[in-house]
Amino acid sequence: MLFKPRRKPGPADVSDLRNNPIVKWQHRYYLPLALTVAILFPMAVAGYGWGDWQGGFVFASLLRMLFIHHSTFCVNSVCHLFGEKTYDDKLTPRDSVIGVILTLGEGYHNFHHQFPTDYRNGHKWYHYDPTKWFIWACEKLGLASNLKTFSDNEVRKAEFAVQLKRLRQKQEALAWPSAKSDLPVITWEDYQRQAESRALICVAGHIHDVGDFINEHPGGPLLLKKHIGKDATTAFFGGIYGHSNAAHNLLSMKRVAILLGGVPHGLDEKVVPSSQHLKVAHYNELIANSG
Repeated sequence: MLFKPRRKPGPADVSDLRNNPIVKWQHRYYLPLALTVAILFPMAVAGYGWGDWQGGFVFASLLRMLFIHHSTFCVNSVCHLFGEKTYDDKLTPRDSVIGVILTLGEGYHNFHHQFPTDYRNGHKWYHYDPTKWFIWACEKLGLASNLKTFSDNEVRKAEFAVQLKRLRQKQEALAWPSAKSDLPVITWEDYQRQAESRALICVAGHIHDVGDFINEHPGGPLLLKKHIGKDATTAFFGGIYGHSNAAHNLLSMKRVAILLGGVPHGLDEKVVPSSQHLKVAHYNELIANSG
């Protein structure tokens, strides 16, 4: 703001600004305009208004500019340190509540960097952004026109992509049931023979070891014990009690084998625990599976 940078910014077509008579006038008389509006006018208001020329110079001019400059530059400091990366996490800008308060609405910095052509900083109706409201009011009064806004679909898509990435991180931090390829396939006879010495129960074509859960079962241990070595599919899915999603998720973690012959017809969907009906997958994983 005080000196021209040695490095030129990226190319941009500003021919409309170069040809705008008001901008050209401001650029030509920048120094006298800055001194008049920033110092002389506030001093004159305080001086002619109530005789406080010194107060006008110190408070209305110098301290006001100090506050505004620090507030403005909070966008490039606070808004790169604190807050959420709502629409893109590639760079450091963030949507910062602290920044919003300190900069009068300019703290939605992640949005600004991702969608720089949008006249808004807080694009949602409830976002505190006085500048947005002022520009909108100017348009309604005919003082501004051709306000630029980014496609709402693309804004929501960017937010969704970041949410998917965070969900993937949460997903990778969780333990999941063993993959089918990692489980041995056994016959019904093998299952019954092993169940003589282990607490094994068959549900939807999978063999589960519930030995560590028998005494924790909400319905009591007897209900589990009487299904050891048997097919408890019907009982689990509503014959005795329609178990919750959490119960299905827990049961899937106890899989130790797959019954030869697969899943009974009509139970394909029930084989998959509710927590795995939807999962976040990388693009390369989808390509590998499709190949």
